[in-house]
Amino acid sequence: MQSEVRAPDERPYGQVPEYDSNISVLAGGGAALRLGARVLPLRRWMSMRHSLVGAEIGVTASLLDQLPVRPAAVIVVAPEVDAAAVVDRLLSAAYGMLGSDTETDALTLGITSPEAVRSGTAGGLAMYNLHRESLPEALVEAVTAGRRCGLTTVRGNCVLLLQRFVPASASAVVHARPERDRPVRVDGRWGLTEASSPSDVFEVPPDGGAISERLAWKPTAHVVAHGGTHTVNLPAGLRYRYSLGRATVRQLAGLSRDAALTAGRPLSLDIAVTRTGPVVLRCRPAVG
Repeated sequence: MQSEVRAPDERPYGQVPEYDSNISVLAGGGAALRLGARVLPLRRWMSMRHSLVGAEIGVTASLLDQLPVRPAAVIVVAPEVDAAAVVDRLLSAAYGMLGSDTETDALTLGITSPEAVRSGTAGGLAMYNLHRESLPEALVEAVTAGRRCGLTTVRGNCVLLLQRFVPASASAVVHARPERDRPVRVDGRWGLTEASSPSDVFEVPPDGGAISERLAWKPTAHVVAHGGTHTVNLPAGLRYRYSLGRATVRQLAGLSRDAALTAGRPLSLDIAVTRTGPVVLRCRPAVG
């Protein structure tokens, strides 16, 4: 059995409870037995392990103390491992990390980006509002899609992020740069983030001046359906109305700019706007 030794500065941040541990799953049999997959709680030490978890998880981990993120389980599937053979053990460990109420809570499963993405890119290949009975098939499909699309780390790992589903009245994709003289761009939509749907575009200047706004015609929205999501036609009153208020736009721009300053690089963030405030769903390093 292969083991991995961490340097002292790579150990999980803070005091980790027993159920919150790194879970390893063996794959193969006999002489072919090998470390097939790992389930880990999202923690700060991952910021130093990009080769294991990829760029998106690494950057998100470095900003855990700064961004409004929810608890998440990171699922790392090694190359050439049959995900279907280990899926039940992976999900059992992940549910333990997220808490017992995953019995009834809906979850979101996403394929993470191993490298920097084009600026303003929405997090693709994410499945929202999944219930436990549909997750085994969804996880196997996600690993297959990640490998097919080349979304693997330098070690060949496919890395998934499992977190509780966050219902959103609106959502935003925010692009922020670390340079203090650059504006922050916020793309807003009704419902959940869907890269192919039209978005309102806001640019927030660094000096706190007037926001540049461009209103989009938004005939549809990506919203919750039973055990998943679907696209619905919006009421006429919402189709040509801004999806985000100016105060919300400034709030999202401010937290994203601060995160980019801390990371020292451009970031693209997917953010859900809820009744209790923003929740960062994805945080990826960006280029361009």
